[in-house]
Amino acid sequence: MGALPVIDAPNWYETIRMGDGVTLIHEPWIKPFFRCNIWHVRGRDRDLLFDTGLGHFSLRRHVPLVTERRIICVASHTHFDHIGCHHEFPDRCVHRAEAEILADPRNEWT
Repeated sequence: MGALPVIDAPNWYETIRMGDGVTLIHEPWIKPFFRCNIWHVRGRDRDLLFDTGLGHFSLRRHVPLVTERRIICVASHTHFDHIGCHHEFPDRCVHRAEAEILADPRNEWT
């Protein structure tokens, strides 16, 4: 049996430009069932980041490869695979019913 690959931070995320200001960012090293799609949408004045993945490596460090603009970070919901890097962004949004979980994520909640 071969050794497992060692994946470093610069190679953790894969970025796919979909067109019209929409970019898919995902974590290709995670099995599809356990990962989410992270979407970057370019806006007029600022950009939207929809979900932030598992958080194994800094997404904020990767995002400058996509945009240099201010980002609003939105969580579709607060499962662990969708909010892993939300804490890296000062402007975060989630449905009111899950705001407490996003503010203080705990294993039993996510």
